[in-house]
Amino acid sequence: MLQIFDKMSLVFGHLTRLLTLGVFFIVTTGVAATSYALLISAPFEYSYGQDDLALADLIALALLALTSWRYFHRGRQSRTPLWPLLKRFAFTLTFVTLLLLSALGVFASMALVEPELANEELAGGVDDLVLYGFFCIFIVAIYGATPLPALSSKNSESYKPEPVKRDDDNESDDFESEPPTLTPSTERKS
Repeated sequence: MLQIFDKMSLVFGHLTRLLTLGVFFIVTTGVAATSYALLISAPFEYSYGQDDLALADLIALALLALTSWRYFHRGRQSRTPLWPLLKRFAFTLTFVTLLLLSALGVFASMALVEPELANEELAGGVDDLVLYGFFCIFIVAIYGATPLPALSSKNSESYKPEPVKRDDDNESDDFESEPPTLTPSTERKS
């Protein structure tokens, strides 16, 4: 009877883990996609035409596109699989979004206490600076999250990362191979 409860507990634990991870990935993907879409559409305040864009908006959008392209290009160069690349990209965007929402929450709570101060600050064109600040923060975060090869004394142009060799012993490992172990034939005999 105790074994049945133990098996049920294990099954329930695994199902709960899968459900929690599924919800986590869905929410993370939703937040990341929404924040990226809002960031791209933010310069188009009034319409989706070229007349609405300033030069700074075009530069910010171009830099965002360039850093996003660099992220996935470097990921392919380092032979990182697509799923880990997408997870890392989504986690980076979600983390930055949550940090910025926290900062906005602090400023909003300060605006509730001192509404005159908030009206004075937002009336002076600070909203454009905030938008470009958001662009800069997202661009730096994506740039910093890009998978890169390790620094070494080798020439960076001739560096070609080698994929992890798989065999039956380390088939279950996702990214790292197991450390070498001594077998009886390789031990030093005294």
